[in-house]
Amino acid sequence: MLRKLIAVLAALCLCLVAQAQFDVRVRNYIQDDMRKDAPFYDIGSVTRFVPSTMHMGLGFVGVPARHALLDRTIEETLSYTFLIATGYILKFTVSRPRPDGSDNTSFPSGHTMIAFVGAELTRMDYGWGWGAGSYAFAAFTGAERLWGDKHWLTDVLAGAGIGILAAHVGGWLLEPVKDLFGIPTIEWDGFRKTQLAIAPVVDPFSNSYLATVSLTF
Repeated sequence: MLRKLIAVLAALCLCLVAQAQFDVRVRNYIQDDMRKDAPFYDIGSVTRFVPSTMHMGLGFVGVPARHALLDRTIEETLSYTFLIATGYILKFTVSRPRPDGSDNTSFPSGHTMIAFVGAELTRMDYGWGWGAGSYAFAAFTGAERLWGDKHWLTDVLAGAGIGILAAHVGGWLLEPVKDLFGIPTIEWDGFRKTQLAIAPVVDPFSNSYLATVSLTF
């Protein structure tokens, strides 16, 4: 955990000094050579929430998870608390102008932080099979922030690092917080504990086709 924290802090320092040497060149290449006059639809404002939705919701449709619903809720709450207490404070203390000049809250990318905390939580609880799909949404969100000229590349990289770190903070604090508040481990995950069976039958008296439905909790 300490090594992850040191790595993220080192990356943040690098991001803060890299703008003139790196960010401007990347931004000019994307806007002048790639995008040109192509439109920007801000789809990332929706896709940033997809990874966290996957983290909370996949268990409901029967995907085996490392933690049940209550634990995932606590884990995600702790992760977002850390995210807000670090990333969003940085936004207003660093005060870096956005590349499009709209305001001074460019560093780090909030959309990317939200996307990557959900992606890493999904990977941690469901493995790389689902985690890879979740990371694809996160990567798209970060790339779209560059495409829309809303962030510098180092803003996006820093946002991804903070999001991943926040997910691990949530996972690390889960059991200590449960012990502190006396929260029990409840092995319930919605539809994963529910069985629905539907079978066709024929009424011997009327020869009609019917169906039997069995719902077990």
